[in-house]
Amino acid sequence: MPQTSILSFVKVKKRKKAAAYLFKRDIPEIMGPDLERYGPFRKGDLVSEGALPEEIWAVLMKRGAVRSYFMEL
Repeated sequence: MPQTSILSFVKVKKRKKAAAYLFKRDIPEIMGPDLERYGPFRKGDLVSEGALPEEIWAVLMKRGAVRSYFMEL
């Protein structure tokens, strides 16, 4: 009889992560890679990651315009 681990029978749910970004400064308008306009955003706005394309979030993080918050659900 082959030996099996009890861990193979345990189903582990992967936790979902939610992300939001807090704007550190006012940004009047952003032109996205899809040529859509986004904004305006005010200092202190908390925006979910799905509101803007990933490319925009990467640029805003690199420039220090937003701070990310991650939460496990």
